[in-house]
Amino acid sequence: MDETSPPAEATRPIAPEPEPRWRQTLRLMAGEAWALGALTAVLWIVSGVQLLGKMQGWDETMLALGSLYPPYFRQGFWWTPLTHIFLHAGLLHIVMNTSALVSLGPAIAVRLGRDLKGGLLFWAFFLICGLAGGLLFLVLHWNGEISAVGASGAICGLWGAVARLTPDGGLTPILSSQVGKQTWSFVIMNLVLVAIGFGLGMASGQGGLMIAWECHVGGFVAGLFLVEMFPAR
Repeated sequence: MDETSPPAEATRPIAPEPEPRWRQTLRLMAGEAWALGALTAVLWIVSGVQLLGKMQGWDETMLALGSLYPPYFRQGFWWTPLTHIFLHAGLLHIVMNTSALVSLGPAIAVRLGRDLKGGLLFWAFFLICGLAGGLLFLVLHWNGEISAVGASGAICGLWGAVARLTPDGGLTPILSSQVGKQTWSFVIMNLVLVAIGFGLGMASGQGGLMIAWECHVGGFVAGLFLVEMFPAR
């Protein structure tokens, strides 16, 4: 009696489905990149407080005290280069910044370490980049009367750092083709955002660009150089 066996293809183990990117990110934010998860939570908590403030009628006071407004900074509101990072101009703004943050943040958070020191280093890196963006905004608008809010300057600092990372965990030189390509992508993205912001500003009657590209540039440049001062742990 003849014996038969299933074809080789039938006995070959089936490879598991790759884990979705969003699930990988959530797992990282709950584990190795916990500092990023904590930062994201804080940003959303502050946005929730802003929404509550808007319902109660004191949102304008929050923005006056926390946004980066050159005339107020000159009068002594010295904390606003820091506080403006945590404030946002509505739901769309915080959603866009969060999506960029969770895309760029894990690589830097894991690089700096999963322990408490690593978490503190990640927060320090993020805030210094945000401060750099805010200071460039102040310099370029010292006598102006426009304000800035949002974490995008600090997030662009993460982009600048990621632009220098190599697959083996090292850093590529500033004057490398990799950094050049990332910088070009950064420039294109900002041109698109400025165009969109200008269109929205004109459509709403507010005028202006409505995009603090100065914060983006300051943060990105800071991230390019700062990543060398925060060695991998």
